[in-house]
Amino acid sequence: MKLYENITIGNFLFSLGYSIRDKQRDSGLGAAGSVNLLQQTPADQLLGDVLVKFSGVVRLLEFKAEGADLRKERGKHAGLKQIINDLGLAEISREVHWYVETKATADTLGLLTVPYLDAFPRDHHPRSGRLEALVQSTAEAIATQQTRFSGAQINQYLLAIKTVSGKAASGTGGLLLLAEPGGVLKFAPLEDMLELNMNHRDWVMERIARAERSHELLLRQEQEKELAKQMTYDRGLSR
Repeated sequence: MKLYENITIGNFLFSLGYSIRDKQRDSGLGAAGSVNLLQQTPADQLLGDVLVKFSGVVRLLEFKAEGADLRKERGKHAGLKQIINDLGLAEISREVHWYVETKATADTLGLLTVPYLDAFPRDHHPRSGRLEALVQSTAEAIATQQTRFSGAQINQYLLAIKTVSGKAASGTGGLLLLAEPGGVLKFAPLEDMLELNMNHRDWVMERIARAERSHELLLRQEQEKELAKQMTYDRGLSR
């Protein structure tokens, strides 16, 4: 039976939201975070299929169906493994970054679920996992805020992944959902989807710094134009 990756991803995201709500039902708390489906966007090649971030807990997941062409994935894995080992980020990688491969049968959906670093070589990895177990473990980590690493450390890891492709930005914009009292919903566009992994203070500081850089660039361009005009005028007088 053929089961496309987007079917598995859609079911994973839907059941993850349900599970998070169920685990936080009695606590009276709400999980503030972001869920980003990156499949078939520029960020898919730089990062992965799904990036989930809730209250400091981050999961980056790459989904593959059995039988898919894995040559590009093997190349990405080899480059990323080298960078991670060089930077000493293996422990962060094994918490944050996961590889999920599916095999559908008439009776069940078998999963190979391993840290991305351990995905290749894959000769001895059995597909004995279950999608519901992956959902439950992810939701449990989010509900209890189980993470050993700071946001800055995780951002360093995400940046390391991007350097494998030599890109400084994700290449994909994002939307920030703002839920106001009374059920009013608003969306705020972001230039780079990875800004969703920043806390509010860092995001504001980044916006201020970006505005200052843009202002400085504009001033420099205006100065260069004025200088060019002056040089043209001086040459005209010297003739």
